[in-house]
Parts: sequence; structure tokens; C-alpha cells
Amino acid sequence: MFWQVLRDPTLGCSSYVLGDDLEGSAMVVDALGAVGAEAYVLAAQEAGLAIRWVVETHVHADHASAAHELAVAVNVPVTLSHRAVASFPTTPVRDGDVIRWGSVGVTVWETPGHTPDSISLVVRDTVRGDDPWVVLTGDSLFVGDVGRPDLGDAASAKIRAAALDQFHSVRRFLTLPDFTEVHPAHYGSSPCGGLFMSKKPSSTVGYERRFNRMLMLDEPEGFVDQQLALLKPPPADAERLRQVNLGAVVAPAVHEAAPALPLAPWLQQGGLIR
Repeated sequence: MFWQVLRDPTLGCSSYVLGDDLEGSAMVVDALGAVGAEAYVLAAQEAGLAIRWVVETHVHADHASAAHELAVAVNVPVTLSHRAVASFPTTPVRDGDVIRWGSVGVTVWETPGHTPDSISLVVRDTVRGDDPWVVLTGDSLFVGDVGRPDLGDAASAKIRAAALDQFHSVRRFLTLPDFTEVHPAHYGSSPCGGLFMSKKPSSTVGYERRFNRMLMLDEPEGFVDQQLALLKPPPADAERLRQVNLGAVVAPAVHEAAPALPLAPWLQQGGLIR
């Protein structure tokens, strides 16, 4: 299995290229504007891979995404949650959808909380085994922390509801084996987490189970209260960046979403294509 991480250390952002060397296809997750679409194309080409999937774990509010630009360059739609309404062509995914190519299997989990459209990706490499190897957690679970719940809606009641969603989402990661690697979309200096986010960009489920302070809170109300008490100032231009990353050129109200593309033959809702 091919695996490469491209980062923007200025904002503490991580993006991922994963693929099957023999089958010759790759997936890019959370492409970064600061890295640029060309860098992902070159990384895949150097490995002898063609990019067939460009996936966003959520609509980012702290940085410009390169997902749309990359998708246009390689002539594929952007794959993102069915809850995200974009102005460009998309392939919407739902909980339980599986993308499978060669020895690689990627299962979609809906993990709302940080934003309503947050998803996580559970990755298996069947050459090595059938158990999950990696989970790409987006902004749901960080190393040492969890994603903030206030970037999807500024209304206080909705923030509290989002924090409750986040509680249930991050508890779901604890159902994975302890050896599963945790690779989030942010680390260190990112404004998308709380006060406990580690500068280390990856971890394991077992380590987070034992040492992540937010995962130690097993009562929903205590988790929600802690999240709201520790909120930092939101990222600058958060709403504008969300609209940019959704493809809105001016005010989002004047844009209608482009029709979602039909599911490609390699993706089946709630099932597995071999």
C-alpha cells in the first residue's frame, strides 16, 4: 500500500495520499491549498499512481482547500459528505459506504460534531490483514484533543448540540482496535482543536483511549461542558473560507448546488465493491 503525508506546518494541517501500487490508483484526502494541486499529482505520478478519488473529511474553515482544483485537474468529482452542499460536482457519501480498489478498502463513517458534514475514513490494507490499519479522523479526533463544535453554526444552542454529536462521534473511534493508527487533519498550532492538541501529528486508538483527556470524559454532559468551557477564538474568516471551499464565489445565497453525480461503479452505499 502506498502512503504519503503532505503537510502545511504553518497552520498545522495534514493531507494524505494513499493507494495500491499494483492496481495503480490513489486517493487524496484533505488536499491543502498551501501545498497546491500540482504537488499531489506529482506525488502520485512519481509512485506510478493515478488519482481516482479526491476526498474531503469536511468543509474546512481555517484554510483554503485544494480539493476542487485537484479534482478538476484529474477529472474526477470531489467526494464528501452528503450533508455538504457544494457549488461544484460531487460524489456524496454516507455512513457505511466503502471505496475499494486493489488491496485497499476505505469505509466511510459519519462523525458529525466539529461540523455537520464531518466524515472519517477507516482504512484497511488487506495485503497485511483484514483489521483496520489507519483511521483518518479529519477534525473529529486529534492527538490529545477533539475538534471544536462551533464552526458549523454560531448559535449557542446549536453549538451545544454539535458538542453532543462530537461526544458520540469520538466514542465511536474507541470501537476500533487499539493498534489502529490515528491520522487527523490537524495538529499542533491549528485553531480547530482545543487547548490539549499535541504537536505530534499522529497517534493510535489505544494511546488516545488512555491519555486523551476528552476521551476520558464518559458522560455526555461533562464532555459538552468541558468543550464549551475551553473554546478558543474561531479561525479568522472562518465562514468566508467555508464558502470558498464550497465553491461559492460571492455570497452563498446566490449559488445553487450543482447536481450530485451518480455513484461511480467502484463505490456502493452501505456495501463493498470488490
